[in-house]
Amino acid sequence: MRKSMLFAAAMLVMASASAFAGADATFAPLVVTVTGWLQGSLGTLMALFAALMGVGSAIRGNWIGLAAGVGVAMGAFYLPNIIPTITTGLM
Repeated sequence: MRKSMLFAAAMLVMASASAFAGADATFAPLVVTVTGWLQGSLGTLMALFAALMGVGSAIRGNWIGLAAGVGVAMGAFYLPNIIPTITTGLM
């Protein structure tokens, strides 16, 4: 049983085709639009709102809310630059 599972896994690995990360441009216009939103005024608004909600949570004594707000604010600022780097395989 174990040998047959190993053989099946090996055959799947050998039969798989090469993958090229980020080579498809089907949704490129949408990616450009959403990236523009996140790096523009919408991203700034999201970051400010998340930071404001985090400060409100901290005032109530929920310090995890502050960390989440800062995390969302950082994500809105940095992720539009990080995700294309990951998906295209360029480090």
